[in-house]
Amino acid sequence: MKKFKNGKPIYGLNVKFVEGKKIIDPEGRIIHIHLESRNTSVPMIVPGEGSEADKQGVDGIFPICSEKCGDKMRDALHKEIGTIQTVNKMTNL
Repeated sequence: MKKFKNGKPIYGLNVKFVEGKKIIDPEGRIIHIHLESRNTSVPMIVPGEGSEADKQGVDGIFPICSEKCGDKMRDALHKEIGTIQTVNKMTNL
């Protein structure tokens, strides 16, 4: 839940939702999604329909500020079994 600093790298955790939970947006957008395990909402990028992420089966991308934050977020997302099916490794955005 930190602010991203200008000039610093931003990473992303790609996720696949469980069947029936996918958020579809033709343009793509940033939304806030509630995480039960942390009792908070966090920003998530919804890939636009037909985008490279959508073609690769990515349902959402959580922006992350560092590998340490990525590890914490990955642990939290693994607890979201009602929503998140898989969490892929971090990528550089």
